[in-house]
Amino acid sequence: MPPASQEKRSAEVTRQRILDAALTRFARASYEEVRLRDVALDVGVDVALVHRAFGSKELLFTEAVRAALHSERLVAPEQGGLVGMLTRDIFGPDSYAGSRRADALHIFIHSLSSPQARGVLNGFVASDLIAPLATRLQDPAPQRAALALACVAGISILRDILHVGPLLDGARQESEPLIKDILCACLGAAENVTPAEGKPAPTARKLASAKAASAKAASVKAGSVKAGRAATLRARLPRRITLARDMGTSK
Repeated sequence: MPPASQEKRSAEVTRQRILDAALTRFARASYEEVRLRDVALDVGVDVALVHRAFGSKELLFTEAVRAALHSERLVAPEQGGLVGMLTRDIFGPDSYAGSRRADALHIFIHSLSSPQARGVLNGFVASDLIAPLATRLQDPAPQRAALALACVAGISILRDILHVGPLLDGARQESEPLIKDILCACLGAAENVTPAEGKPAPTARKLASAKAASAKAASVKAGSVKAGRAATLRARLPRRITLARDMGTSK
């Protein structure tokens, strides 16, 4: 291998080692507690090399989150479709301690107390998760994508961080179909959602028809209520007139 290629390969290996060390650090401590000097010490390099490879702590943090989540999979076709992929993410073997996805969950937990880290995560979720996933969904696509990701994140935290019993492997047979139903409801007619994973979302015409029918039913119900109230008032009116006349006569 030519010297230039060897040097490039060595730089790539060192960069990956820095990224791995940073991911571990961010998964174990808050954003403010992690220092680039400590990351460099873990790798055995000068801190200047960390700056040169990633530019800043914020950019290193973003790359660590991206490496943990593998967000590029959201736009790549996958056997079983989106629902199958997201469900496998929840129950997959990489959800346990020491895995990249488990690190991502711990990074999220540790970042909640940091305004700066929350800002980075907010931008990452919008650009690297919601936006690419929304390209595969029907309108309202951003809301569908955000709700699906919220479900996966919430379930993963309850399962992998809090170890809530009904979501653990022992109850997978009961919980997995329910999770798929939730994701199907969020994603709608997502690309690559197979028939086995859920019913296809209704067409726009059917949705409009359903909304119109619902509005009509609500209008009819409201009209019935108003008509009933009017009839009651009409029935009570003669009695009120009679009482008023009697009171006037008695005076």
